[in-house]
Amino acid sequence: MRRALLIPLTLLVILGCEKLENPLNPDTNLPLGTGAGNLPSVAQTEPVYRDELMDDEPGTSGIQATVVVTFSDYMDPDSVVKSATVVNTSTGQAVTGLGVSYEADARKLYIRHQDWTEGSAYVLTLSSVLARNRWGTPLDGNRNGKADGSPYDDELTTFYTQGSSSDSCVPTWPPAIQEIDPDTVRMADTLVAVAVWFDSEMDTTTLVLSNFRLVRDDGAPVTLTRFSVSPYHVSLMPAAGLSFGHRYTFTILESTVKSKAPANTPAYLLNLDTDYDGPEAAEPGFTSYFLCDTVAPPEVEAEHYADRVEFDFTKVMDATTLTLENIRVFDGAGYVPGSLVVTNDAPGNLTRVCYYFSRPTDGNLRAFVSRATKARSGAQLDGSYNGIGGEPWDDYWW
Repeated sequence: MRRALLIPLTLLVILGCEKLENPLNPDTNLPLGTGAGNLPSVAQTEPVYRDELMDDEPGTSGIQATVVVTFSDYMDPDSVVKSATVVNTSTGQAVTGLGVSYEADARKLYIRHQDWTEGSAYVLTLSSVLARNRWGTPLDGNRNGKADGSPYDDELTTFYTQGSSSDSCVPTWPPAIQEIDPDTVRMADTLVAVAVWFDSEMDTTTLVLSNFRLVRDDGAPVTLTRFSVSPYHVSLMPAAGLSFGHRYTFTILESTVKSKAPANTPAYLLNLDTDYDGPEAAEPGFTSYFLCDTVAPPEVEAEHYADRVEFDFTKVMDATTLTLENIRVFDGAGYVPGSLVVTNDAPGNLTRVCYYFSRPTDGNLRAFVSRATKARSGAQLDGSYNGIGGEPWDDYWW
């Protein structure tokens, strides 16, 4: 028996002493979201964004304090220490004499200085060129799940010292569009103004006509005039009336529309963020559209009865589109076969479709009407209630 146990015990000793060098081996002690396949990011900063850096030695002359950065992943200590730089944005000068260290188990980076300048604002930058997790994956500072490179993936946070305020901190995120009107709706006004609101103060010298386009669905450009402009808003109007029955696409040329930011704001943060995922080397052009028309598309509502579902449309419908392919009912067992009875004597002389079940139903019902259904005017179903109809999201589900 002793000889039979010798090999297993030896193997256990060897395995117990073996060091796992492959960084791709799973480590069950790691939290979710860490590892070679995950782009690391910053989970928390102390002080928080645009907050005061507090003196932790009030009895000593000057401001002694530490900025703490917590990462989502386990970082390579040497790379993350070298990645940290601080600029006094009140003066534009780089801060020297920093003590930077990294505590691996806590995933925390410490940036300490023994004499922060009073009445100043600062920006801390962690370079994505240098900062890596322990598997070599670069920092995802803009948290868009893509490796965009520096400076777009650099992590930035701002803070200030006693005698200053959050208003003196530079932005660390690019401007974006807060609202646009009209947007994905039907308009009956041929001289409608297109208005854009921004979430940051903009450079009004970039809110000029050459940075905006309005094009009809047949490719014909529309001449615009600038109706009003302010640091947070611009509105433009067509120089002549629009044509009914056409869709118009409005485009903002993102590379030329910029924000107005305090001095020493990184230049790449001035560009408009058209896709709301942080700074990138190339932003897509922002587009919106609306339909100019007086003809409203049909809408529909459904009501369940013991032997049928009734669909009431808001228009008189084209009966050739009211088929069992375009109108269906489902229950817990799947598709419920049925037959259709179409009438145009619903209240208001509108179309009603009665879907009679061909078998007993089981469980909760769901009803479907395809956007391919049309009114006699030719307008397709508007299941999203935005006044256009026939769009990919206009199928009706009840």
